Amino acid sequence: MLRHAALVAAAGLVVSALVTLGVWLVARDEAGRTAERVSRQVAQAVAVPLEDRDLREPGLRAGVLADLEPFLRSGMVFRIKIWLVEGANVRIVFSDEARVETESRPFDPELARRLDAGEAVVLEVPDDAEHRFEIDRAGALREVFLGFTDAAGNPARFEVYVPVDVSGTIRYAMQVLLPLALVGVFGLGVVLLVLARGVDRVRRERQDALHYGLAAAELARRDLARRLHDDVVPDLASAGLMLDLAETDPALVARARGVVADNVRRLRSVLTDLVPPAVTGADAPAAFARLGAGLGAEVQVAPDLRMGTDAAVLLHRIAGELLRNAVAHSGAERITLRVGRGEPGWAVVEVEDDGRGFDPAAGPAEGHLGLLLVRRAVEDAGGRMTITSAPGEGARVAVTVPEAHAPAPV
Repeated sequence: MLRHAALVAAAGLVVSALVTLGVWLVARDEAGRTAERVSRQVAQAVAVPLEDRDLREPGLRAGVLADLEPFLRSGMVFRIKIWLVEGANVRIVFSDEARVETESRPFDPELARRLDAGEAVVLEVPDDAEHRFEIDRAGALREVFLGFTDAAGNPARFEVYVPVDVSGTIRYAMQVLLPLALVGVFGLGVVLLVLARGVDRVRRERQDALHYGLAAAELARRDLARRLHDDVVPDLASAGLMLDLAETDPALVARARGVVADNVRRLRSVLTDLVPPAVTGADAPAAFARLGAGLGAEVQVAPDLRMGTDAAVLLHRIAGELLRNAVAHSGAERITLRVGRGEPGWAVVEVEDDGRGFDPAAGPAEGHLGLLLVRRAVEDAGGRMTITSAPGEGARVAVTVPEAHAPAPV
């Protein structure tokens, strides 16, 4: 739950950052559109009449200032400049800030091309000497350039500084959008938490069921061993004694005795196979050796084998399942059990046979669920299982689990 809460909080931060970025971009674009719209309105009131005048004639300031007074007083515009194009330079022939009149500078050719094409160009106010009287409000202003021609045919530029409230727009949008976005993120986080807990419960139930499958198979074998020990073995032993006392052909008695004795040995071997001793981490090497020997497998146990009891119990049961699976289905003449250490902190069990092999991608045959149960138990323990086999080429099953952290089957 703490990890999930941390992820939800991180998602909330990411969404907040994205919403903030999006609102800032939208606010900037909206500020540009607002500045262009206001500038065109001012141009219609001021610049259009200027097209009927020669900007080089004296007396320009008084008339233009009177036309601009309503816009300046209302705060719709902050400053206006009229530039006369003189070759590659432009010169200020009018500004409501009289101290900049007559100033001259080179004009950007690309900007001139766009203005001559009838475009309104919106720019942020730069921090330079030309804008020394506007710089204190630079972040709250946009400068808009419009091109026109005066009555004498002189190209001119109309520059309007329009106040914009980008910060206010961002604050307003954030107050509306950010709470909705965060509520959505945290609401989704709550839903996912509920779903995750349900999935985790199903996973735990599945894990318990899989471990129960292995344990149940062992309990069934224990029950069979008890019945064999209490019933079959005594009966066969008694049959051998009765045959010893029977007054029949001596050759038949000897043969019966041999059959009974052989079955007694085989059944006692089954008892050993079906009832493995309790396994701990300390005696794991000996337990694996007994397990392999009881099932007729060649056993190779690493001398430096170390593992926790949980891992030992799980791997011992898995090794038994794999060995019995090989004995029952492979038709192998030789089966090898290897137990050792893989990467640091991992224990490895391998069962290899020279039997008929199979196609691992084909899935288990009906009734043959041993490998499937083993795979799922291994995966739930945080380990991995690999199967190498092909028809007619034997099989090798390798299981790797953490040495100390594999959960013991229930």
